[in-house]
Amino acid sequence: MRNRRIESKKIHFLWSVILIIGLSILTVSCDRIENNVSSDPSSTINSTVATITPLPSDTENSLIVTPSPAINEKAVHSLIDESGTNLENRIHPPQGYTRVSSVDGEMAAYIRSLPLKEADQKLLLYNGKPKNNQDNFAAIFDLSLGDRDLQQCADSVIRIYAEYYWSIKAYDKIAFHLTNGFLMEYTRWRDGERIQVDGNNVKWVKSASYDDSHQGLLNYLQVVFTYAGTLSLSSECDAVSISELLPGDMFLKSGSPGHCVLIVDMAVDQSGNKCYLLAQGYMPAQDFHVLKNPLHPLDPWYYASEISFPLNTPEFQFEEGSASRWTTFPLENADVLQNSSSGEETSLEAWSPSNKDKVSDTSQVTLLAVGDNLIHIEVVLSGKKKDGSLNYDHLYSNLKEEIRGADLAVVNQETILGGDDFAYSGYPNFNSPTQIGDALVNAGFDVILHATNHAMDMGLQGIENTLAYWKTKPEITMLGMNETAEDQDKITIVEKNGIKLALLNYTYSLNGYSLPEDKPYLVNMLDKKKMAEDIKKAEEQADFTIVFPHWGSEYVYQATSMQKDLTAFYYEHGVDLVIGAHPHVIEPVEWIETKKDHRMLVYYSLGNFMSYQKEAPRMLGAMAGVTITKDSTGTYISKADITPIVTHYENGPADFHYGIYKLSDYTPALAKLHGVSDIAKNGAMDYQTTLDLAKQVLGSWYSEE
Repeated sequence: MRNRRIESKKIHFLWSVILIIGLSILTVSCDRIENNVSSDPSSTINSTVATITPLPSDTENSLIVTPSPAINEKAVHSLIDESGTNLENRIHPPQGYTRVSSVDGEMAAYIRSLPLKEADQKLLLYNGKPKNNQDNFAAIFDLSLGDRDLQQCADSVIRIYAEYYWSIKAYDKIAFHLTNGFLMEYTRWRDGERIQVDGNNVKWVKSASYDDSHQGLLNYLQVVFTYAGTLSLSSECDAVSISELLPGDMFLKSGSPGHCVLIVDMAVDQSGNKCYLLAQGYMPAQDFHVLKNPLHPLDPWYYASEISFPLNTPEFQFEEGSASRWTTFPLENADVLQNSSSGEETSLEAWSPSNKDKVSDTSQVTLLAVGDNLIHIEVVLSGKKKDGSLNYDHLYSNLKEEIRGADLAVVNQETILGGDDFAYSGYPNFNSPTQIGDALVNAGFDVILHATNHAMDMGLQGIENTLAYWKTKPEITMLGMNETAEDQDKITIVEKNGIKLALLNYTYSLNGYSLPEDKPYLVNMLDKKKMAEDIKKAEEQADFTIVFPHWGSEYVYQATSMQKDLTAFYYEHGVDLVIGAHPHVIEPVEWIETKKDHRMLVYYSLGNFMSYQKEAPRMLGAMAGVTITKDSTGTYISKADITPIVTHYENGPADFHYGIYKLSDYTPALAKLHGVSDIAKNGAMDYQTTLDLAKQVLGSWYSEE
């Protein structure tokens, strides 16, 4: 008995020691959890604290460690309060940090006050559909988006800037340069002026009444969104160091692909360490939203100590030099933060090449051109909404950044925009909705070609309707059709970045239809006498002449004798660039240089841009990219390329899942879904076959980029 009692006492003693040690370890662990949250705010927040629970009496001398329900219900330091209705009360600063002070009327305070959507809401696209990836945001701003694919990344930043200045009635501060350098001032728009294009001149004209309503501001921004982007926003910005970042600054990459994210809030600890919240819009147009931090998704703050380059946000990677400042927005404690800026706001009107550190004698224009926008009835149906309205922004959204990034973007509008005066129709006599034109404008096209073999499909009324429609878009240059003989004789000159470009457009045929005897000027035809006269005028008036002929034979991958003959004609008359359309398939690219002092580039055919054609090879089109340079030696092509693109559609969905992809972004999986495989007589869509065709036709011009 005595030995048993001794053994029992030993056991109780040992369990007591274990209990004391366990409690000590637990105390240290809890201290470490608390200390870690304080010293490293980016560490996991929802740490579990353990408790010791005795087992039932039959296991008297045992313990079990279990999570504490009370601690699980509430994190040690909660960053997100889902009941919060704005940034300030939805996302808390990390423990040990406080938001930088900002008073009413300042940008930081304004953004903090913007309403947020409820925490369980989805991130929506402009068409009302949820974005596929719902994992990258911490909060969604409750801002109107509209039903067009316009308010993307740079546009969202521009929207915040404009709304802020409008809220404090600083209306003269609302002014943004378009990609071509033209300054769009809200005050002029408010006062009833609108932009108008007259030949090579863009100007303000008085055409509306005074409107200082918020809707008037949004209408102004719609035009800005159409013609501004990361390129124009970048031109208005200065570089800023990471240590100087403030709310209202951004990380910005211009061009294609380009993107920007806005710093919407900032916090600082007692040691001066800073952290930031970033927000973005994106493409397709979607809700403006606060981003998560990929380094610690439960904590959306970006800590200055973590920011290095390349900087990864959930959907984009920014390189060194991307930290940018559009203007210095006042902040109550800017001096405490040792902001290097003088505090004076940058004047947009001061932005011009003459104010740069160094003025160059060299000017450049980037031109982008695509092929046939061929609107079959299936394309028409793809834009029909449940309420009966029509919208076609979805057709071009994949390439919108590239289109808008060019100084001059050109598309061949194959079909007439006769509108609802006629039944909408496809092959062989096409009539397309005017909303197709709206979508082209929204995508960023500047020049529309209308001299095609389908120009007379709806007769005289079809042409008159098309001309009337484009009159409502004075900022767009329309070629190939004319209202008067005087219009036909006038050479269209577009001036970009100090370079005057003459643009000419002609068609080989009207599919057997004849022009009215009293209106022979309605459509420009491939008549050598008339073209020689036009080119002579163009050479006298412009720095650079471009001809867009509608020519060749359908579904032929090489230039025909007619195309070769006209190419020689254009070269002899001094044309600098030829970009052809009509064959519905791609054809080669060629430099013509038979004289020492003259060089001409020819894109024989860019194929289809959009269509519902029924053979797989016709899904392959191309996008021409040309850089035109003017310097002391003259005006010439300094860079040229061609990018293969694929028109994608699927049978079944109401919108046909239409999309236009760069071939480099297209995949075998998408090719297997292509609807052309259901109807093609000469073989299904195949990714490798499409790739091989591009390489075969383009030869040395083909690039993997």
